[in-house]
Amino acid sequence: MSTISLEEALAAVDKAMASRLIQETETVLTVDAAGRILACDQVSGLDLPPFDKSAMDGYAVLEDDKRESYRVLEVVPAGQAPSCALEPGAAAKVMTGAPVPKGAARVIMVEDTDNGEDTVRVLHHRPNANICKQGEDIRAGDPIMTAGTKLDPLAIANLISCGVTSVEVRRKVRVAIYATGNEIVEDLDAIEPGKIMDSNGPMLLALARENGLEIALSRHVSDDRAAVGTAIGEAAETADIVLLSGGVSMGDFDFVPAAMQDAGFVIHVDSVAVKPGRPVTFATRGDCVALGMPGNPVSAFLCFHLYVRRIAAHLSGACPPLRSFQVDLGAEFARKRADRTGFVPCVLRPDGRVELLSYHGSAHLLSLCEADGFMEVPSGVKRIDAGAAVRFYPWALGKW
Repeated sequence: MSTISLEEALAAVDKAMASRLIQETETVLTVDAAGRILACDQVSGLDLPPFDKSAMDGYAVLEDDKRESYRVLEVVPAGQAPSCALEPGAAAKVMTGAPVPKGAARVIMVEDTDNGEDTVRVLHHRPNANICKQGEDIRAGDPIMTAGTKLDPLAIANLISCGVTSVEVRRKVRVAIYATGNEIVEDLDAIEPGKIMDSNGPMLLALARENGLEIALSRHVSDDRAAVGTAIGEAAETADIVLLSGGVSMGDFDFVPAAMQDAGFVIHVDSVAVKPGRPVTFATRGDCVALGMPGNPVSAFLCFHLYVRRIAAHLSGACPPLRSFQVDLGAEFARKRADRTGFVPCVLRPDGRVELLSYHGSAHLLSLCEADGFMEVPSGVKRIDAGAAVRFYPWALGKW
């Protein structure tokens, strides 16, 4: 296969994943559903608000009953229904969130009164009603969320407020992770000339967990074609996605693409015009997907965000989650070659511009610790002026 553009690679992924939706679902308590993907549309079980309620601490009065003072019939706290009917010249003191008496047209804020107990004197009449009407936010039976929604804390809060206490969700996507290479070790005592610590395995494991994936296995496999092929084949029996870091380039010991084929996988993508991350192998076999990523850790990190999250979204029925927005570049950028789309680690400044970080290439993993995301440099572009608009792909804007 030849090298293709990122757009072509993503289109190939989308095409191959079009019919690979996981069918298994389960019902879980909404309160325990963070990170899960809805399997079906949800409708509200309640009106919101469920009754006419006060938006302020104040005094509820009838419509067109504008006076200098009112008799106070009762005090209505939140969580308690009014017991007295309003009449001209009378008011009910209501707390924020409390139901207002039937017929109440407005609530006079406490701040606009002398806060009297038996009789309240009004210092200032305002036109504001200060009443939230029953069902003004949503009505029972109205749609609130669609299948494919990933449930975050706000989604969970909204579902529960609408009376949805359990939801049907897709089974979690299962992922198998292999870090390949004779040079990587997991024990500091095993470090010797030529050996490095395995950072990709733990990084991919953490990224998978952070994105709600279920870990089928996480192991190291040596640079041996038969061993890699056997590992891929075994993982395909239980995992939806098999991830491999390393062994995908053109070296004498890069066996991953051939091993995928040995295991019965069909390769759809094997080289993408992206820097970092040109050698990427995307393949499928039956219901299983395999993705081989470069061994350099920045490349593997970027590939997870470009491809793995997209593949997992397809499997679970969610929207592909590659987010980006346009910002201005803080300082001039230049590069020697422009034959690939570049992704450069950068930080988003308080003024809304992106600032480039000190970055030595795809092995410089430490640079990502400071970054908020990647700036995209389109293919064919060697230089970008300070102040020019660029495309920014965030991953870490949740850092505070």
